[in-house]
Amino acid sequence: MIYPVVMAGGIGRRFWPLSTPQEPKQFLPLVNNQKSTLQMAVEEASAWAKKEQLRIVSHQNFKKLLKRQLKTLKPSQFLLEPMVKNTAPCVGWAAWTLYQKDPQATMVVLSADQWIDNPKAFVKDVKGALQFVEHHPKTLVVFGLKPTYPETGYGYIEQGEEHGKNIYSVKRFIEKPNLSKARRLIQTGHHFWNGGIFVWKAKTILDELKTHEPLIYKNLRNIGQYPIGRIYEKMPNISIDYAVMEKAQSVCMVKASFKLIDIGNWKSLSLKRPSRAKQWIQLNSKNCFVDAPTKNVATIGVKDLIIVDSPHGLLVCHRKDYERVKDVSLIFNRI
Repeated sequence: MIYPVVMAGGIGRRFWPLSTPQEPKQFLPLVNNQKSTLQMAVEEASAWAKKEQLRIVSHQNFKKLLKRQLKTLKPSQFLLEPMVKNTAPCVGWAAWTLYQKDPQATMVVLSADQWIDNPKAFVKDVKGALQFVEHHPKTLVVFGLKPTYPETGYGYIEQGEEHGKNIYSVKRFIEKPNLSKARRLIQTGHHFWNGGIFVWKAKTILDELKTHEPLIYKNLRNIGQYPIGRIYEKMPNISIDYAVMEKAQSVCMVKASFKLIDIGNWKSLSLKRPSRAKQWIQLNSKNCFVDAPTKNVATIGVKDLIIVDSPHGLLVCHRKDYERVKDVSLIFNRI
């Protein structure tokens, strides 16, 4: 059986002041004025899998938000983490739970904060990956995205030999590069952004965790015997990329035929969606992004700014400093 697993537990600090710990970005209508990015992700997954097979991994603090936004899902479809411990424990818990239910389970791991430009192409690529995994059950599959500019906020994948239609071995994973290295990578034509979408057998990812991150596997085996909070306390804080993907021997990449924007910060959102304001007057200003739906805004003699107004605060920053918004969010939440 195929199980879409949507990771939706982040705080979204890079979207301050709109995203808050009480209502983070995945619950906000950032791209679609009617639907949150989480609702969009669930809708997309429902196009190629049965809705009852969906699993949402999030934080226990968001239980009410999840029930409000995903009313048709059953309580058993939610895995509510007691604390944030990055994506390896998150994926491991989902895999363990699914494997106990269905030893033949195949997982498609998605993020709640991604926007896909061509859903039909996405479905086609997912089906291709699922078919590949059925024939190669010991292989982990990751989606690679053709880079359109030298992004420093993404990890990269180096393409290896072809193993099927649009499927290649992975030579290596490359950590988030600096700007000059990112420019060199995209010029080669065989380096791709790590899309953060994965397809694998639940048993296979558990076996890989047992090999490369045995502490996670050891704690997963205690699920059902001890409270999940006690188990999570002992989990390392590590991503699935660092824990498994960079170490596993059999990893392949689907060369995505769709475009994906990781709605992870104001810069990436500005590439997808136009500015919002009650009225915006620009005098000798250019390349600015404004998100202030209820305000009249004027920009005079400025360029390359991100300006965001919300009930929680006002942000004015240069486009090149978009990553530092996270630092501001952390400071305000300590005050």
